[in-house]
Amino acid sequence: MKLRKFKAAAALGSLTATVALLAGMQGAEAQSAPGAGSFPGSFLVPGTQTSLKVGGYIKGDFIYDFSAAQNGNGGAAPTGAPFDGKVFSVPGDGAGLGYTANPGAGHNIHGRTQMVASESRFNIETRTPTGYGELKTFIEGDFTNPNGLTNSASLRVNSNSYGFRLRYAYGTLGPILVGQYNSAFRDSATEPETLDFGGAIVAGVTRQPQFRYTFDFGNGLTLAATAEDPQVSVIATEPGVLTGGTSFGTAQFDKIPDFGFALKYAGPWGEISGRAIFRDLYWNNGKGTTANSSTFGWGMGVSGSFTGWWGKDNASFQINGGEGAGRYVFGAQLTNPDSGVSTVNSVDLKPLGQVSGFVQYQHWWTDMLRSTVAGSYAKQYVNGTLFPTCGRNPACLPTLDYAWTVHVNLIWSPVPQVDTGVEWIRMQAVNQAGLAANTNRFQTSMKFKF
Repeated sequence: MKLRKFKAAAALGSLTATVALLAGMQGAEAQSAPGAGSFPGSFLVPGTQTSLKVGGYIKGDFIYDFSAAQNGNGGAAPTGAPFDGKVFSVPGDGAGLGYTANPGAGHNIHGRTQMVASESRFNIETRTPTGYGELKTFIEGDFTNPNGLTNSASLRVNSNSYGFRLRYAYGTLGPILVGQYNSAFRDSATEPETLDFGGAIVAGVTRQPQFRYTFDFGNGLTLAATAEDPQVSVIATEPGVLTGGTSFGTAQFDKIPDFGFALKYAGPWGEISGRAIFRDLYWNNGKGTTANSSTFGWGMGVSGSFTGWWGKDNASFQINGGEGAGRYVFGAQLTNPDSGVSTVNSVDLKPLGQVSGFVQYQHWWTDMLRSTVAGSYAKQYVNGTLFPTCGRNPACLPTLDYAWTVHVNLIWSPVPQVDTGVEWIRMQAVNQAGLAANTNRFQTSMKFKF
Protein backbone atom coordinates (compact mmCIF):
# COMPACT_ATOMS: atom_id res chain seq x y z
CA MET A 1 0.00 0.00 0.00
CA LYS A 2 2.80 2.40 0.94
CA LEU A 3 4.62 1.49 -2.29
CA ARG A 4 1.55 2.34 -4.34
CA LYS A 5 1.18 5.70 -2.59
CA PHE A 6 4.85 6.45 -3.20
CA LYS A 7 4.57 5.62 -6.92
CA ALA A 8 1.40 7.67 -7.21
CA ALA A 9 3.06 10.65 -5.52
CA ALA A 10 6.13 10.33 -7.76
CA ALA A 11 3.96 10.15 -10.88
CA LEU A 12 1.94 13.15 -9.72
CA GLY A 13 5.15 15.11 -9.08
CA SER A 14 6.55 14.34 -12.54
CA LEU A 15 3.23 15.15 -14.21
CA THR A 16 2.95 18.44 -12.32
CA ALA A 17 6.52 19.42 -13.24
CA THR A 18 5.85 18.64 -16.90
CA VAL A 19 2.66 20.67 -16.91
CA ALA A 20 4.52 23.52 -15.22
CA LEU A 21 7.18 23.44 -17.92
CA LEU A 22 4.76 23.32 -20.85
CA ALA A 23 2.43 25.93 -19.41
CA GLY A 24 5.31 28.29 -18.64
CA MET A 25 4.64 28.57 -14.91
CA GLN A 26 6.86 31.25 -13.46
CA GLY A 27 8.40 32.31 -10.15
CA ALA A 28 6.86 31.18 -6.89
CA GLU A 29 4.03 29.34 -8.62
CA ALA A 30 6.44 27.00 -10.42
CA GLN A 31 8.73 26.74 -7.42
CA SER A 32 5.93 25.57 -5.15
CA ALA A 33 4.74 22.81 -7.49
CA PRO A 34 5.73 19.20 -6.63
CA GLY A 35 8.82 18.25 -8.64
CA ALA A 36 9.76 21.89 -9.25
CA GLY A 37 13.44 22.70 -9.69
CA SER A 38 15.82 24.96 -7.82
CA PHE A 39 15.37 28.00 -10.08
CA PRO A 40 12.32 29.61 -11.74
CA GLY A 41 10.86 27.70 -14.68
CA SER A 42 12.88 24.54 -13.99
CA PHE A 43 11.85 21.04 -12.93
CA LEU A 44 13.75 18.38 -11.01
CA VAL A 45 14.91 15.52 -13.22
CA PRO A 46 13.44 12.38 -11.57
CA GLY A 47 16.00 10.35 -9.65
CA THR A 48 18.61 13.16 -9.62
CA GLN A 49 19.44 16.43 -7.89
CA THR A 50 19.62 18.22 -11.25
CA SER A 51 17.14 20.97 -12.09
CA LEU A 52 16.53 21.47 -15.82
CA LYS A 53 14.92 24.27 -17.79
CA VAL A 54 14.13 24.48 -21.50
CA GLY A 55 13.80 28.00 -22.91
CA GLY A 56 14.08 30.22 -25.95
CA TYR A 57 11.76 32.07 -28.27
CA ILE A 58 10.25 32.19 -31.74
CA LYS A 59 10.72 35.56 -33.50
CA GLY A 60 9.39 36.74 -36.83
CA ASP A 61 10.60 39.98 -38.48
CA PHE A 62 9.18 42.09 -41.29
CA ILE A 63 11.91 44.36 -42.71
CA TYR A 64 11.75 47.14 -45.30
CA ASP A 65 14.92 48.91 -46.47
CA PHE A 66 14.26 52.43 -47.79
CA SER A 67 17.87 52.93 -48.88
CA ALA A 68 20.36 50.37 -50.15
CA ALA A 69 19.16 46.90 -49.15
CA GLN A 70 21.00 44.74 -46.62
CA ASN A 71 20.69 41.12 -45.65
CA GLY A 72 17.73 40.59 -43.33
CA ASN A 73 19.27 37.54 -41.64
CA GLY A 74 21.50 38.85 -38.87
CA GLY A 75 20.23 42.42 -38.65
CA ALA A 76 21.47 45.71 -40.06
CA ALA A 77 25.09 46.88 -39.87
CA PRO A 78 26.61 50.26 -40.81
CA THR A 79 28.89 48.61 -43.38
CA GLY A 80 26.21 46.18 -44.59
CA ALA A 81 25.02 48.51 -47.37
CA PRO A 82 27.19 49.34 -50.41
CA PHE A 83 29.26 52.50 -50.28
CA ASP A 84 28.51 55.38 -52.66
CA GLY A 85 28.04 54.46 -56.32
CA LYS A 86 31.63 55.16 -57.32
CA VAL A 87 34.63 52.95 -57.96
CA PHE A 88 38.30 53.76 -57.56
CA SER A 89 40.14 53.65 -60.89
CA VAL A 90 43.85 53.11 -61.43
CA PRO A 91 45.12 53.91 -64.96
CA GLY A 92 47.60 51.50 -66.50
CA ASP A 93 50.61 53.72 -65.80
CA GLY A 94 49.68 53.97 -62.10
CA ALA A 95 49.19 57.74 -62.28
CA GLY A 96 46.10 59.89 -62.01
CA LEU A 97 44.31 57.91 -59.34
CA GLY A 98 40.66 58.91 -59.07
CA TYR A 99 36.98 57.92 -58.97
CA THR A 100 34.64 57.05 -61.80
CA ALA A 101 30.86 56.77 -61.67
CA ASN A 102 29.28 53.35 -61.29
CA PRO A 103 25.52 53.88 -61.75
CA GLY A 104 24.82 50.15 -61.44
CA ALA A 105 26.18 49.93 -57.91
CA GLY A 106 23.89 48.58 -55.20
CA HIS A 107 23.94 52.01 -53.60
CA ASN A 108 21.32 53.11 -56.15
CA ILE A 109 18.90 50.27 -55.35
CA HIS A 110 16.14 51.42 -53.01
CA GLY A 111 13.26 49.52 -51.49
CA ARG A 112 13.30 45.87 -50.48
CA THR A 113 10.97 43.74 -48.36
CA GLN A 114 12.23 40.78 -46.35
CA MET A 115 10.59 38.46 -43.84
CA VAL A 116 12.78 36.24 -41.65
CA ALA A 117 12.45 33.99 -38.60
CA SER A 118 16.12 32.98 -38.25
CA GLU A 119 16.69 34.78 -34.95
CA SER A 120 14.53 32.15 -33.21
CA ARG A 121 16.55 30.27 -30.59
CA PHE A 122 16.51 27.32 -28.22
CA ASN A 123 18.42 26.73 -24.97
CA ILE A 124 18.81 24.20 -22.18
CA GLU A 125 20.03 25.07 -18.67
CA THR A 126 20.83 22.75 -15.77
CA ARG A 127 21.87 23.31 -12.16
CA THR A 128 23.14 20.67 -9.75
CA PRO A 129 24.31 21.12 -6.13
CA THR A 130 27.81 19.73 -5.39
CA GLY A 131 30.34 19.80 -2.59
CA TYR A 132 32.21 22.56 -4.49
CA GLY A 133 29.21 24.79 -5.10
CA GLU A 134 26.52 24.81 -7.75
CA LEU A 135 27.32 23.15 -11.09
CA LYS A 136 25.62 24.99 -13.93
CA THR A 137 25.53 24.18 -17.67
CA PHE A 138 24.02 26.24 -20.46
CA ILE A 139 23.82 25.61 -24.20
CA GLU A 140 22.00 27.72 -26.78
CA GLY A 141 21.73 27.97 -30.54
CA ASP A 142 19.85 29.90 -33.20
CA PHE A 143 19.63 30.07 -36.99
CA THR A 144 21.30 33.42 -37.67
CA ASN A 145 24.38 33.47 -39.91
CA PRO A 146 25.79 30.00 -39.17
CA ASN A 147 29.54 29.95 -39.77
CA GLY A 148 30.94 27.37 -42.14
CA LEU A 149 27.62 26.67 -43.84
CA THR A 150 26.79 27.71 -47.40
CA ASN A 151 23.16 28.24 -48.26
CA SER A 152 22.09 27.59 -51.84
CA ALA A 153 20.93 30.42 -54.08
CA SER A 154 17.38 29.11 -53.84
CA LEU A 155 17.37 29.07 -50.02
CA ARG A 156 14.63 31.66 -49.63
CA VAL A 157 12.85 30.66 -52.82
CA ASN A 158 12.05 27.16 -51.63
CA SER A 159 12.20 26.71 -47.87
CA ASN A 160 14.12 29.39 -45.89
CA SER A 161 15.96 26.51 -44.18
CA TYR A 162 18.66 28.41 -42.33
CA GLY A 163 21.29 26.30 -40.60
CA PHE A 164 21.54 25.90 -36.84
CA ARG A 165 24.56 27.49 -35.10
CA LEU A 166 26.08 27.43 -31.63
CA ARG A 167 25.70 30.60 -29.55
CA TYR A 168 26.61 29.55 -26.01
CA ALA A 169 28.06 26.36 -24.56
CA TYR A 170 29.60 26.68 -21.12
CA GLY A 171 29.70 25.22 -17.65
CA THR A 172 30.39 26.81 -14.27
CA LEU A 173 31.45 25.34 -10.96
CA GLY A 174 31.66 27.92 -8.22
CA PRO A 175 33.76 30.82 -9.56
CA ILE A 176 35.10 28.92 -12.60
CA LEU A 177 33.58 29.15 -16.10
CA VAL A 178 34.83 27.18 -19.11
CA GLY A 179 33.33 27.17 -22.60
CA GLN A 180 31.85 29.64 -25.08
CA TYR A 181 30.52 32.78 -23.43
CA ASN A 182 30.58 36.58 -23.76
CA SER A 183 33.99 38.19 -23.71
CA ALA A 184 35.04 39.91 -20.50
CA PHE A 185 35.14 43.08 -22.61
CA ARG A 186 31.37 42.89 -23.16
CA ASP A 187 28.82 44.33 -20.71
CA SER A 188 25.56 42.92 -22.06
CA ALA A 189 23.54 44.23 -19.09
CA THR A 190 23.91 47.81 -20.39
CA GLU A 191 23.03 47.11 -24.04
CA PRO A 192 19.85 48.69 -25.47
CA GLU A 193 16.75 46.66 -26.32
CA THR A 194 16.23 46.71 -30.09
CA LEU A 195 14.11 44.70 -32.52
CA ASP A 196 17.04 44.77 -34.95
CA PHE A 197 19.26 41.74 -34.31
CA GLY A 198 22.44 43.76 -34.99
CA GLY A 199 21.52 46.57 -32.63
CA ALA A 200 23.79 49.44 -31.62
CA ILE A 201 27.59 49.35 -31.83
CA VAL A 202 28.60 47.81 -28.49
CA ALA A 203 31.94 46.64 -27.17
CA GLY A 204 33.12 43.09 -26.84
CA VAL A 205 33.29 39.98 -28.97
CA THR A 206 29.79 38.56 -28.90
CA ARG A 207 30.74 35.04 -27.78
CA GLN A 208 34.00 33.10 -27.79
CA PRO A 209 35.73 30.17 -26.02
CA GLN A 210 37.45 31.12 -22.78
CA PHE A 211 38.56 30.22 -19.28
CA ARG A 212 37.15 32.60 -16.65
CA TYR A 213 37.57 33.03 -12.91
CA THR A 214 35.31 35.46 -11.02
CA PHE A 215 36.29 36.89 -7.65
CA ASP A 216 33.28 37.91 -5.56
CA PHE A 217 34.33 40.50 -2.99
CA GLY A 218 30.79 40.82 -1.61
CA ASN A 219 28.51 43.85 -1.41
CA GLY A 220 27.97 43.80 -5.19
CA LEU A 221 31.66 44.00 -6.22
CA THR A 222 33.12 41.35 -8.56
CA LEU A 223 36.26 40.96 -10.67
CA ALA A 224 36.41 38.56 -13.62
CA ALA A 225 39.70 37.44 -15.22
CA THR A 226 39.72 35.57 -18.55
CA ALA A 227 41.99 33.87 -21.04
CA GLU A 228 40.14 34.13 -24.37
CA ASP A 229 40.47 32.73 -27.88
CA PRO A 230 42.87 34.97 -29.88
CA GLN A 231 42.04 35.98 -33.44
CA VAL A 232 44.47 38.60 -34.76
CA SER A 233 43.34 40.61 -37.78
CA VAL A 234 46.04 42.29 -39.92
CA ILE A 235 45.93 44.35 -43.11
CA ALA A 236 49.07 44.25 -45.30
CA THR A 237 49.78 46.39 -48.38
CA GLU A 238 52.32 46.87 -51.14
CA PRO A 239 52.39 50.25 -52.96
CA GLY A 240 48.78 50.99 -53.83
CA VAL A 241 47.58 47.40 -53.46
CA LEU A 242 45.98 45.39 -50.69
CA THR A 243 48.03 42.20 -50.32
CA GLY A 244 46.88 40.72 -47.03
CA GLY A 245 43.41 39.84 -45.80
CA THR A 246 41.79 42.27 -43.39
CA SER A 247 40.57 39.41 -41.25
CA PHE A 248 41.84 36.02 -40.09
CA GLY A 249 44.25 35.50 -43.04
CA THR A 250 46.78 32.67 -43.37
CA ALA A 251 49.71 35.08 -43.08
CA GLN A 252 49.33 35.67 -39.37
CA PHE A 253 49.33 33.50 -36.29
CA ASP A 254 47.71 33.57 -32.87
CA LYS A 255 50.45 32.73 -30.38
CA ILE A 256 48.95 33.29 -26.93
CA PRO A 257 45.43 33.93 -25.56
CA ASP A 258 43.92 37.37 -25.16
CA PHE A 259 43.66 38.29 -21.48
CA GLY A 260 40.61 40.16 -20.21
CA PHE A 261 39.52 41.73 -16.93
CA ALA A 262 36.15 43.15 -15.85
CA LEU A 263 35.50 44.93 -12.55
CA LYS A 264 31.81 45.48 -11.77
CA TYR A 265 29.86 47.07 -8.94
CA ALA A 266 26.09 46.46 -8.78
CA GLY A 267 23.71 48.28 -6.47
CA PRO A 268 19.98 48.93 -6.19
CA TRP A 269 20.38 51.92 -8.55
CA GLY A 270 22.08 49.93 -11.33
CA GLU A 271 25.70 49.08 -12.04
CA ILE A 272 29.03 50.57 -13.09
CA SER A 273 31.87 48.55 -14.60
CA GLY A 274 35.33 48.91 -16.09
CA ARG A 275 37.12 46.42 -18.33
CA ALA A 276 40.37 45.83 -20.17
CA ILE A 277 41.79 43.47 -22.79
CA PHE A 278 45.50 42.82 -23.45
CA ARG A 279 46.75 41.10 -26.60
CA ASP A 280 49.86 39.94 -28.42
CA LEU A 281 49.52 40.89 -32.11
CA TYR A 282 51.81 38.74 -34.20
CA TRP A 283 52.50 38.89 -37.95
CA ASN A 284 54.25 36.41 -40.23
CA ASN A 285 54.26 37.03 -43.96
CA GLY A 286 53.69 33.35 -44.72
CA LYS A 287 56.32 33.36 -47.50
CA GLY A 288 59.55 31.46 -47.97
CA THR A 289 61.59 34.33 -46.56
CA THR A 290 60.00 34.78 -43.18
CA ALA A 291 59.36 38.29 -41.96
CA ASN A 292 57.59 38.51 -38.67
CA SER A 293 56.93 40.93 -35.90
CA SER A 294 54.75 41.31 -32.86
CA THR A 295 53.33 44.30 -31.05
CA PHE A 296 51.15 44.98 -28.04
CA GLY A 297 47.40 45.52 -28.37
CA TRP A 298 45.09 46.81 -25.66
CA GLY A 299 41.58 48.05 -25.07
CA MET A 300 39.77 49.65 -22.14
CA GLY A 301 36.19 50.63 -21.47
CA VAL A 302 33.72 51.86 -18.91
CA SER A 303 29.95 51.35 -18.85
CA GLY A 304 27.00 51.88 -16.57
CA SER A 305 23.27 51.43 -16.24
CA PHE A 306 20.81 53.30 -14.05
CA THR A 307 17.42 51.98 -12.98
CA GLY A 308 14.68 52.73 -10.46
CA TRP A 309 15.06 56.52 -10.57
CA TRP A 310 12.03 57.20 -12.79
CA GLY A 311 9.73 54.22 -12.22
CA LYS A 312 10.69 51.44 -14.64
CA ASP A 313 12.64 53.80 -16.93
CA ASN A 314 16.35 53.07 -17.37
CA ALA A 315 19.42 54.53 -19.07
CA SER A 316 22.86 53.18 -19.90
CA PHE A 317 26.11 54.08 -21.66
CA GLN A 318 29.44 52.71 -22.86
CA ILE A 319 32.76 54.35 -23.74
CA ASN A 320 35.55 52.17 -25.19
CA GLY A 321 38.93 52.69 -26.80
CA GLY A 322 42.28 51.10 -27.53
CA GLU A 323 44.99 50.24 -30.01
CA GLY A 324 45.07 46.86 -31.68
CA ALA A 325 41.73 45.84 -30.15
CA GLY A 326 39.45 46.34 -33.14
CA ARG A 327 37.24 43.30 -32.72
CA TYR A 328 36.74 44.09 -29.02
CA VAL A 329 36.16 47.86 -29.24
CA PHE A 330 33.88 47.50 -32.30
CA GLY A 331 32.16 44.27 -31.23
CA ALA A 332 30.17 42.23 -33.73
CA GLN A 333 28.72 45.20 -35.60
CA LEU A 334 31.92 46.17 -37.41
CA THR A 335 34.74 43.97 -38.70
CA ASN A 336 38.01 45.84 -39.07
CA PRO A 337 41.71 44.98 -38.68
CA ASP A 338 43.55 45.32 -35.40
CA SER A 339 46.89 46.25 -36.95
CA GLY A 340 48.73 46.78 -40.24
CA VAL A 341 52.00 46.27 -42.12
CA SER A 342 53.04 48.60 -44.92
CA THR A 343 54.61 46.00 -47.25
CA VAL A 344 54.62 42.22 -47.53
CA ASN A 345 58.14 41.83 -46.19
CA SER A 346 57.90 44.57 -43.57
CA VAL A 347 58.36 43.73 -39.93
CA ASP A 348 57.06 47.15 -38.89
CA LEU A 349 53.75 46.04 -37.41
CA LYS A 350 51.65 48.87 -35.98
CA PRO A 351 48.36 48.64 -34.05
CA LEU A 352 45.39 50.65 -35.31
CA GLY A 353 43.46 52.85 -32.89
CA GLN A 354 39.73 52.54 -32.23
CA VAL A 355 37.06 54.26 -30.13
CA SER A 356 33.35 53.47 -29.73
CA GLY A 357 30.43 54.19 -27.46
CA PHE A 358 26.68 54.46 -27.10
CA VAL A 359 23.95 55.99 -24.97
CA GLN A 360 20.40 54.71 -24.58
CA TYR A 361 17.24 55.59 -22.71
CA GLN A 362 14.19 53.38 -22.25
CA HIS A 363 10.85 54.88 -21.23
CA TRP A 364 7.91 52.80 -19.99
CA TRP A 365 4.65 54.41 -21.12
CA THR A 366 2.67 51.76 -19.23
CA ASP A 367 3.49 48.39 -17.64
CA MET A 368 3.00 46.80 -21.07
CA LEU A 369 4.30 49.54 -23.42
CA ARG A 370 7.88 50.82 -23.68
CA SER A 371 10.20 52.71 -26.05
CA THR A 372 13.97 52.74 -26.47
CA VAL A 373 16.07 55.46 -28.11
CA ALA A 374 19.72 54.50 -28.69
CA GLY A 375 22.62 56.11 -30.55
CA SER A 376 26.13 54.71 -31.08
CA TYR A 377 29.38 55.81 -32.73
CA ALA A 378 32.70 54.21 -33.74
CA LYS A 379 35.90 55.66 -35.18
CA GLN A 380 39.06 54.00 -36.49
CA TYR A 381 42.43 55.81 -36.51
CA VAL A 382 44.99 54.85 -39.16
CA ASN A 383 48.66 55.65 -38.57
CA GLY A 384 49.65 58.13 -41.31
CA THR A 385 53.02 56.44 -41.87
CA LEU A 386 51.58 52.94 -42.12
CA PHE A 387 50.17 53.13 -45.67
CA PRO A 388 52.14 55.99 -47.31
CA THR A 389 51.50 54.81 -50.88
CA CYS A 390 47.76 54.21 -50.58
CA GLY A 391 46.57 57.81 -50.88
CA ARG A 392 42.78 57.55 -50.59
CA ASN A 393 42.52 54.23 -52.40
CA PRO A 394 39.89 52.21 -50.46
CA ALA A 395 41.32 48.97 -51.90
CA CYS A 396 44.55 49.73 -50.05
CA LEU A 397 43.17 50.90 -46.70
CA PRO A 398 41.08 49.56 -43.84
CA THR A 399 37.41 49.82 -44.74
CA LEU A 400 36.14 52.04 -41.95
CA ASP A 401 36.81 55.64 -41.01
CA TYR A 402 33.76 56.14 -38.79
CA ALA A 403 30.19 54.89 -38.35
CA TRP A 404 27.09 55.77 -36.36
CA THR A 405 23.67 54.24 -35.68
CA VAL A 406 20.27 55.33 -34.32
CA HIS A 407 17.46 53.00 -33.17
CA VAL A 408 14.00 54.18 -32.08
CA ASN A 409 11.26 51.68 -31.22
CA LEU A 410 7.91 51.06 -29.55
CA ILE A 411 7.36 47.62 -27.99
CA TRP A 412 4.12 46.23 -26.56
CA SER A 413 3.90 43.13 -24.35
CA PRO A 414 0.22 42.12 -24.03
CA VAL A 415 1.41 39.17 -21.89
CA PRO A 416 4.90 38.65 -20.40
CA GLN A 417 5.73 35.90 -22.92
CA VAL A 418 5.01 38.05 -26.02
CA ASP A 419 6.77 41.15 -27.39
CA THR A 420 5.58 42.93 -30.52
CA GLY A 421 6.71 46.28 -31.84
CA VAL A 422 7.96 48.61 -34.55
CA GLU A 423 11.41 50.17 -35.01
CA TRP A 424 13.11 52.76 -37.20
CA ILE A 425 16.84 52.33 -37.87
CA ARG A 426 19.26 54.83 -39.38
CA MET A 427 22.94 53.98 -39.95
CA GLN A 428 25.89 55.41 -41.82
CA ALA A 429 29.47 54.26 -42.40
CA VAL A 430 32.20 56.34 -44.05
CA ASN A 431 35.31 54.64 -45.40
CA GLN A 432 38.89 55.90 -45.51
CA ALA A 433 38.26 57.26 -49.02
CA GLY A 434 35.39 59.44 -47.79
CA LEU A 435 32.60 57.43 -49.42
CA ALA A 436 29.45 56.71 -47.42
CA ALA A 437 27.15 53.71 -46.97
CA ASN A 438 23.66 54.55 -45.72
CA THR A 439 20.89 52.44 -44.19
CA ASN A 440 17.30 53.49 -43.52
CA ARG A 441 15.22 50.55 -42.32
CA PHE A 442 11.77 49.96 -40.89
CA GLN A 443 11.18 46.76 -38.91
CA THR A 444 8.25 45.20 -37.14
CA SER A 445 8.66 42.06 -35.07
CA MET A 446 6.78 39.62 -32.89
CA LYS A 447 8.47 37.36 -30.32
CA PHE A 448 6.92 34.39 -28.49
CA LYS A 449 9.01 33.27 -25.48
CA PHE A 450 8.91 29.84 -23.88
